[in-house]
Amino acid sequence: MKRYENKVALISGGAGAMGLAIARRLACEGAQVVLGDLASADAGKLDECFAGWPAPLALTLDVTQAASWQAAFEQTQQRFGRVDLLVNNAGVLSDTPRAFEDVEIAEWRHVFAVNVDGVFLGTQAALRAMRRAAAGGAIVNLGSVASFVGSKDSAAYGSSKATVRNMTKQAALSAARMGYDVRVNAVHPGFVWTPLVERRLVHQFGSREAAIAAASAMNPRGRLVQADDVAAAVAFLGSDDARMITGADLIIDGGRLIQ
Repeated sequence: MKRYENKVALISGGAGAMGLAIARRLACEGAQVVLGDLASADAGKLDECFAGWPAPLALTLDVTQAASWQAAFEQTQQRFGRVDLLVNNAGVLSDTPRAFEDVEIAEWRHVFAVNVDGVFLGTQAALRAMRRAAAGGAIVNLGSVASFVGSKDSAAYGSSKATVRNMTKQAALSAARMGYDVRVNAVHPGFVWTPLVERRLVHQFGSREAAIAAASAMNPRGRLVQADDVAAAVAFLGSDDARMITGADLIIDGGRLIQ
């Protein structure tokens, strides 16, 4: 499929494992990809991910700062003339699992600054750019199954993703009622085996093998969600195939939430 020919996609947190998986999927469907991140993408990983496709544009992006978002959109538009898709992928977990009453306010604010403020500011910047574009655009936010349920030791993360879930609906309805041709949706993965999740689960379960077994057992399908599974969902929601879908939640969890 070439659903993204002549289209440009900006991905926050683009240098991480999930961001690169999404970028690779979009690039193979024809997109010119822009990776926004505070960290520099590994040159070897970029060569591997984008072999045979146009090299991505890498930008410095601090998702917690409105000025950084504005600069990222301006640079992207100056280079390519448009932005068709924003993927709000940047996110953080709490460093250590904690009972609700032990969560420190500094930790809470840090998680919300990246996971909530980052999505808020990115969505605002995208709407300002896309509302003026004849072709409109799409925004896909990375949520989590944690936005639907409680947890014993991830209060900040789950609460932040629940906010992203509702924020997606607020932005989607506002854009539609304002007459913008911009759709806003969210994907909600279960545990996806990325370095970020691996560190958290290994700390929780004691070893890599135990963490993989525990995460797999959470899903009725009995296997881990992969980054490519999430990337496929993002590619669908950002494409014209989903032109009548907005404000929706697409869950990628192997059936975990239906148990």
